[in-house]
Amino acid sequence: MNIDWNPLQKAIEPLWKQIKILFGEHHFLTIVCAFFAVMMTISFYKFLRGISPALVAFIFLLILFLLIMHWTFTRSEPAFLKPFIDWIAPFFPSALPVPATPTPKG
Repeated sequence: MNIDWNPLQKAIEPLWKQIKILFGEHHFLTIVCAFFAVMMTISFYKFLRGISPALVAFIFLLILFLLIMHWTFTRSEPAFLKPFIDWIAPFFPSALPVPATPTPKG
C-alpha cells in the first residue's frame, strides 16, 4: 500500500518555514526559557520559603543573570536594556551572525 505524502508535505511547508524563522531569531527561545524558569521557581516557592528567604533571592538572581547572559550572547534584549547590554557585551562572547541566505561554496 503506497501512500502519497505530497499533499501533507505541501500543507506543512508554510508552517515549517514560520517555525524556522521563529527559532532562528532566538526571541522565542528566550521567552520559553524565562517562562519555564519562572514557573519552576513559583512551583518550588513554598519549599524554598520554608528553607530560607536568602535562597529564594539567590534563585531569582540566578535566573536574572542567565537571562542577561542569554541576551548578551544573542543580542535579543528588550529596547530599554540596550544601553546596559551594549556596555557589558564586550566582556562576553557573542553568537556569530547567521547569514540570511546560504553562501555558495566553491
